[in-house]
Amino acid sequence: MSEKKPAAKNQSQKQPQQKKDHPLKLFEGKRVVVQEIGPNTIEGDCIVAEPGYLILMNVRIKGTKHVAEAQLLYIPNHRISFVHTAPTKVEEIKEAEPQ
Repeated sequence: MSEKKPAAKNQSQKQPQQKKDHPLKLFEGKRVVVQEIGPNTIEGDCIVAEPGYLILMNVRIKGTKHVAEAQLLYIPNHRISFVHTAPTKVEEIKEAEPQ
């Protein structure tokens, strides 16, 4: 009878995979602006940025009629349209004069 030899595993080809951080991790420790799905714009200090959520401190929430301030805010990922760091420069757009 013939014996079947188990296939040899090549250990040199397998390298431990390095865990890559989620892109949201770049925002931790920075002042960010979050455009929520809907009319709300949120500004705050990002203390936790995980793939499923953001946690902000010293928050300012701007809606269509009111501006609210809070100490702590949890935003689930499905409510976020986009996130960016707080602006460093803001310029007013000057409209061209009609001729």
